[in-house]
Amino acid sequence: MALAIRLRRGVPNYIRHIRSTNRNVRLIFAAAMLSGTSSGIFIVVFNLYILSLGIEADVLGKILSAAPFAQALGSIPAAFLAEMIGFRKAFLAIYGIAGLAILAQVSSESVTLISAAAFVGGLVFSGDFVVRLPFLATNTEESNRTLVYTFSSLIFGLSMSIGSLVAGYAPNVMQLFSPDLTTAYRYTLYIAGGLTLLAVVPCLWIQDPTPLKKRKISLSPYLWNIDRFTLQGAITSLFVGLSLGTVTPFLNIYFVHHLGTSREFYGTIAALAVIPSTIGSALSPMIASRLGTVSAITLLRLLTIGTIAALTWVVHPVLGALAYWGRRSLFIMTQPLSFSFAMDKASRESTPAVSAWLNVTYWLGNALAAPITGSLIAQSNYVLPFCLSSVAILIAAILNQIYFGPLEARPGRKAKVGDGSEIEES
Repeated sequence: MALAIRLRRGVPNYIRHIRSTNRNVRLIFAAAMLSGTSSGIFIVVFNLYILSLGIEADVLGKILSAAPFAQALGSIPAAFLAEMIGFRKAFLAIYGIAGLAILAQVSSESVTLISAAAFVGGLVFSGDFVVRLPFLATNTEESNRTLVYTFSSLIFGLSMSIGSLVAGYAPNVMQLFSPDLTTAYRYTLYIAGGLTLLAVVPCLWIQDPTPLKKRKISLSPYLWNIDRFTLQGAITSLFVGLSLGTVTPFLNIYFVHHLGTSREFYGTIAALAVIPSTIGSALSPMIASRLGTVSAITLLRLLTIGTIAALTWVVHPVLGALAYWGRRSLFIMTQPLSFSFAMDKASRESTPAVSAWLNVTYWLGNALAAPITGSLIAQSNYVLPFCLSSVAILIAAILNQIYFGPLEARPGRKAKVGDGSEIEES
């Protein structure tokens, strides 16, 4: 009852804050909806499409590592380039080239060409995260930032759910035009590529803010003068990426080939995941306000271990679905808190570098994990990947508390700031 009262009081206030955001933020939310729907379709269908071509799971793991590896390589150049050309041009390039890359990925049956297209797509899409965080930070007040980051993740998750639901059943419709399942998968993935291309449209109306003063753009904060806060965030993000990368890209294979469900079942539960994720997203700012942002992040990551353990050992699809919902919800609850904390603690000049390095190491973790899991699944080993995922997220939780606990702002205590000095908290 108390929770319901909190939600009833909090939701109107939440909506009021979101409606007060500027036009730029609403436009990028529209682009995120199209891109998220595309991602939802791609995640459900792509692996099944590759396996339907007769490509083995170990080779699939290598294909799946191409995009995150490219995202790791491209994050710093993308952030640097965005500073030079502005947010609008950066988003136009990101969605335009990424959409073409998806179409190229599914237009050939050559592993080399598929991997090359995935690499190109990952290279340009690396900018989506590293540009989005400073873009939202620039276009929002500090008091609204956590809510805006939460809503950004929420809207992307909602659109992914829509895409997942579509992807579960779209191949059946496509088989009316071609009885071949592989071709039906390909046509469905063409829709995903088209939606990403369509995300270019709202970006056409984005207006870059007029800088108060010209400043020299330098690679220094990204590389040789990287500060301790950025480095600690990057290390923590690496283990988050390792945890996600060992499991998430292969969940459709896990459900369809290990638990024996249908594609429609997986698409449906992936879509319905938006319900617990939405509830969790609404609750995460409240949890952070009670425990502190850093402690909330640590707790949510520790709770994630339980959901991964459940996925490891369940044999019933419904129990697997519940564990999957729990894991996804906890991740979606954690990430906006982590992003907001990083953007708040970083200086204005270093926010692009912080954003870039969080993305670099997250996707590097994904890239390193995917081939390992692919090889294990090729041997029908579905247990070890989940165990590795649990260990990685445990390390991420511990590092988060060690690194950022001293930076937590709590009334009546002194907190360290990024340069190691202390301030009295009000």
